[in-house]
Amino acid sequence: MKSHAPLELRPTSEADRTFIARLNFLTDTFGDETAQLTPEFDQDFRFYVENWDPVDGGFVAWAGNVPAGGVWLLWGSAELHGSGFIEEGTPELAIAIEPRFRGTGLASQLLEAAIDLAREIGAPGISLAVSSGNHQARGVYEHKGFGLADVESDSDNYTVMEIRF
Repeated sequence: MKSHAPLELRPTSEADRTFIARLNFLTDTFGDETAQLTPEFDQDFRFYVENWDPVDGGFVAWAGNVPAGGVWLLWGSAELHGSGFIEEGTPELAIAIEPRFRGTGLASQLLEAAIDLAREIGAPGISLAVSSGNHQARGVYEHKGFGLADVESDSDNYTVMEIRF
């Protein structure tokens, strides 16, 4: 495991929107800042960043004064939703880790915090979308209790997963 300053999770606020935008970029490029953006990037940006409301819940992880990653909940509707949408009333989570903080256990910490938050606010579960080729992330999600969602995916490029409470 990499050595870094102790990580502190802080609830999201409007001041985190720029970092949420960066994290959204990292999800699209799998952390490769030289990679081409997917054709869906602009549409995803509208939902995962512009439509994001900090009061909906989320956390940014800090290593001292350096943001290391984050998780945020999004409440989609039939008309406006992300790739991991399963139903109204069940939030979808988005999560990303800065590349230099991968392998530190941060993804697990952020997932646990999001799951605890969703339970506290009475959500029936959480959903997410994971790239079909991102086996490492899928393994982390499965380890935390996520399974395949019983929904039709819009694309072969990702899998929709969920955890129910």
